[in-house]
Amino acid sequence: MFDTGTYNVLRSAVGASSYRNLPAPKKWNSIDRPHVALVESIGNQVLSFLLSNPKKDTDDLWIKNPDVLQSDAVVEVRYSSTDYRYYRRDSTYWTKVAEKSDPFFIEVYQRGSNPIEVPVLDDNWSALD
Repeated sequence: MFDTGTYNVLRSAVGASSYRNLPAPKKWNSIDRPHVALVESIGNQVLSFLLSNPKKDTDDLWIKNPDVLQSDAVVEVRYSSTDYRYYRRDSTYWTKVAEKSDPFFIEVYQRGSNPIEVPVLDDNWSALD
């Protein structure tokens, strides 16, 4: 995940585009392992909570209705192991505020369609040792 500063930037980013429905993956596969997760700041940590799960005996991806989330909620949508996008709930639509295709940087749409790169500070560095 990332630090609380990056999380706060996502909550305040202008965004690149808006969608009436959250553009989430519909199909599950064990290689890309797509998912939808709520990203929350709790204390001094940023945690993610899965809102999706593969359906048994099908290749569909079950996703909890994201429209019940409160305004300003941030969700992570993983399309593949290298393609993550972050959306913020803004009233009745979803704003794409960032994307991540590099393990060390997240591109935040702070001023429209031109992203700025923000380094990702991951608490799980020890897993790479």
